[in-house]
Amino acid sequence: MFKIGCSETVLEVPLFTELYGYGPFQGRRNLGVHDPLYCRAVFFDDGQNRAMVISSDLCTMDRLYSAEMRAAISQEHHIAPECIAFTATHTHSGPALGVSCGVGSGEPDPRFQEIWKKTVLKTAAEALRDPEEIAFAEAGRAPLTRKLGKNRVETEKNATDESIRWIRFVRPDGTCKLLLHSHGIHGIAMNLPFHKLVSADWMGAANRKIKERKLASMPLFFLGPCGDVNTYTSCHVLQNDTAADVIADQYLADLEKSLASGGEKITGLTIRGMLKSCEMPVVEQSAESLRKDAEIFQPISVQHAFRLIEMAVALEHGADLRIMNDLQVIRFGKEISFLFIPGEYFVEDGAALMARSQAEYSFAVTVANGNGAYFPSESDMKRYPDIKSALDCPNNCRFGFYEIYCYPGRLKFKYQDQIAEFIANNLINMEKSL
Repeated sequence: MFKIGCSETVLEVPLFTELYGYGPFQGRRNLGVHDPLYCRAVFFDDGQNRAMVISSDLCTMDRLYSAEMRAAISQEHHIAPECIAFTATHTHSGPALGVSCGVGSGEPDPRFQEIWKKTVLKTAAEALRDPEEIAFAEAGRAPLTRKLGKNRVETEKNATDESIRWIRFVRPDGTCKLLLHSHGIHGIAMNLPFHKLVSADWMGAANRKIKERKLASMPLFFLGPCGDVNTYTSCHVLQNDTAADVIADQYLADLEKSLASGGEKITGLTIRGMLKSCEMPVVEQSAESLRKDAEIFQPISVQHAFRLIEMAVALEHGADLRIMNDLQVIRFGKEISFLFIPGEYFVEDGAALMARSQAEYSFAVTVANGNGAYFPSESDMKRYPDIKSALDCPNNCRFGFYEIYCYPGRLKFKYQDQIAEFIANNLINMEKSL
């Protein structure tokens, strides 16, 4: 018998906590709550194996905090660590989490860090007390009738996510216990002039409307690959606070139509998981070469130049600037596969990854289990092969160049050109082993 338990709790955000998103040194201190952030926990039990997903309305996850909470939940509730995943919805109007968010990009508030940990443990425990029998799962894809995003890296090609991937978990009485839905665009609808207010952005609006329309007792959003995709509109464009609802309404219109048409019914669900710590392929540099790069960066970005000098000093003092990230796969039978990516993957690479999956219904879930920042496509890496390539680029290559060269802010080495392929190959091999 397959069972699911769900719970959700509001994440309280102290006043004047810095919010995370929109770049470094924005001074976005929380002035109030536009709409609440939630922590959601979903517990899965196939009768032999158990799994749990913790979703938070935040911009990113943190590797160390995820590991700490995974260990606590595993020990307390006897769930295998490899079957516990932590995801974020990627709203840019929530606090920073953890200790590796990047210099100046929203100082983590110790008060909120403790609030998050306590809320995670509370919500996880409540989900375990809410098991209900699931008769079957139903999976499908909702094609979009119009684009909800726009590609900020390759504007002429304008590749975006073309569908909503969904799974309904249905009780014996025919009602929906859990609606898992996934799409890829940034959570940046609630920007200026509302960027100092806490908000779950368009994803939060979609989740709220799913409950209001009684499409499911619990909504769970997974962020699809969208490291290069912005929302098609925002509060800055509309000059009011309706952008998140505008996007959510268009999103729900297509999702509801697909749900009404029905999907593939799936039974006999069994749970398997794998969690793997990987050293990422990076471009290792000497302190001398970092200082030379700082000189090149000086006319482009003083802040980047400062960070490169700090990296050089850290290296001279024995710091390890390599990067470790956690990759994870959780499978439900043969038909459903969740591929968890600890950062921001690009939309076309994500589509290719899901196409390679063995599962008919594969979900590439980004900003999960850690904050590995951007994993740009190899084509984008080659478009800007070095820092000098920004000097001849309009607006200093705000997007495209930025995703590659934001690494100094995190005081870590730059990823190699094949970083997206490295992640995809590891995830596919992990999936095959399950």
